[in-house]
Amino acid sequence: MLQSEREKMMTLQPHQKAYVQRACFSREGATVYLGHLDLMTCFERAARRAELPILYSQGYNPRPMMVFALPLGVGIESRSDYLDVSLEVPYDPVLFTEEMNRCLPEGLQILRSKQIPEPKDSIMSIVTTATYRFEATGIREAMNDAMKRETLIVTKIAKGKEKQTDIRPLLLSIKKDGGEDPDAVEFFASAGSEKNVRPDLILSSLSLYCGMDKETADSARVIRTGLFSGKYPKILPIDETPIRKFEDFTN
Repeated sequence: MLQSEREKMMTLQPHQKAYVQRACFSREGATVYLGHLDLMTCFERAARRAELPILYSQGYNPRPMMVFALPLGVGIESRSDYLDVSLEVPYDPVLFTEEMNRCLPEGLQILRSKQIPEPKDSIMSIVTTATYRFEATGIREAMNDAMKRETLIVTKIAKGKEKQTDIRPLLLSIKKDGGEDPDAVEFFASAGSEKNVRPDLILSSLSLYCGMDKETADSARVIRTGLFSGKYPKILPIDETPIRKFEDFTN
């Protein structure tokens, strides 16, 4: 057997049965300035301090098996985000929530959790839509203007290169039940691995095309209020989404 084949065989491990907790969490206060890797570290350390039976990945660098639905950008608050935590044994969701919250820093809180069958689809792959709330002087009028436009061309930097992109097709609708506060607006936008629009690009378009002061747009409060699966407008919150079981595809 070749050395490369031996190394490959060493990394091939039998599948580990996972008991998954699908947790909904919020983020506010100082924790909004954590980058995604630091946010992951917070949850990993909380799980270890709570002495939960976390399942670890196999191979040369084992990691706690935690998957976030959609990474949060720095400075963005959240009211309803999700992560899947894989455990070695079944676990009571209420107890899981209490023990994690006891060890999480102030500003991070698990709101609820439920044990789900081991999913065939990664939680990251099912996200299609997000709701955001922007708060800034005059932002509702600017957002209404943006929704009336056919295009919103902004500059996006990817892999160190500038790229012109039209984000208007990714803005889906303004929430009808979001109130009439002229300095706040809540809306649906495309999100996930296939189509995704960053809040900073939306705010940039409001200052470029919709008459909003750039400094006001740049300092707007951004809150992600929900994540959904399905094809808009027929969408469901992530923790209400039907689950394709892993075992159904292996038996």
